[in-house]
Amino acid sequence: MIVKYYLNLDSDNNLFCQIIDENIKESINMKYNVDPKTWNYNNQKISGNDLHFFTLKNFESYLFNRYYDLQKLGKEKILESLKAEALCLLKDSGIVDISKNVFNFYADKFSLNRYDKYIQAFEKFTGLRQKDYKVEIIDYILHFHTNNEIYEMDTYAGKSLMLKEIVQNKRYFDIVELTEADIWSEIYDENIGKHKFLSKMSNEFEICLNDNFRRTGIFIGPNESLENRKNEIRKMFQKFIDQSKRNTNWIDLAWNINEEILYPLAVITMVSIFDLQVCCLEYCELNFYDQNEEWKSICFDDDLENDDNDQVFYIRIFK
Repeated sequence: MIVKYYLNLDSDNNLFCQIIDENIKESINMKYNVDPKTWNYNNQKISGNDLHFFTLKNFESYLFNRYYDLQKLGKEKILESLKAEALCLLKDSGIVDISKNVFNFYADKFSLNRYDKYIQAFEKFTGLRQKDYKVEIIDYILHFHTNNEIYEMDTYAGKSLMLKEIVQNKRYFDIVELTEADIWSEIYDENIGKHKFLSKMSNEFEICLNDNFRRTGIFIGPNESLENRKNEIRKMFQKFIDQSKRNTNWIDLAWNINEEILYPLAVITMVSIFDLQVCCLEYCELNFYDQNEEWKSICFDDDLENDDNDQVFYIRIFK
């Protein structure tokens, strides 16, 4: 299946989504008016500055997931079913409903708090009402855009799920961009033996060079061949081995030598030696409580705040 977006300039709500499977095509009116000046006609995408940039990415992922679900169930006329589901998601407030309903789909699937709970928490914290802000959903995080500030809201469950996804899928770029090296460094336990860590990381390194190299987003320069890039990475890994000592903090060493590849490899290695769930919970605790008190907690029952992290929302000014 192919999913793409296009503008119909003859329509007031000019953004459409087209789903294609072999010779079958279905178009969905997204009930959203895009300023043509912000539309990238080459890539057929809205600007990253548009509030619904991530909404469309999430919607696209949803369509693919549902396509494969329906395919497994042996459904006929899958595209017609997908279009009908999409129209239900859009039925009240258009693309805003898409954003909320797709989020709730994943919230129910992964036992996260639903969209309305985040809204209630935000309004409790700020005293604002719906007319005073707009919501942007980025994976499992909500951004609230007000006249003066952008607030970021997260939870233990949402952060843990994001961490598990990027580590298990070996998404090197996201590990670099979406996580803090200082936190992984603090989680690191110096009792991991040198032989054990290097043996496991060597296996991950081979996966990187062979099975996983192309899909991780590792950058290859315009004048650089794939083999030359691999040789360069081999030299960096050898430097990592040469500089390792008995009491080395592997996360710090990897970051100092190469943050693009060695650092995510070291993180993946560490959590594979430890328990991933435990590492994610430790990460959340350090992130929400030890980051210069940036995060403020919100809960609906004060007695829960110290006992049930799943019922607590965390909010800060987005930097």
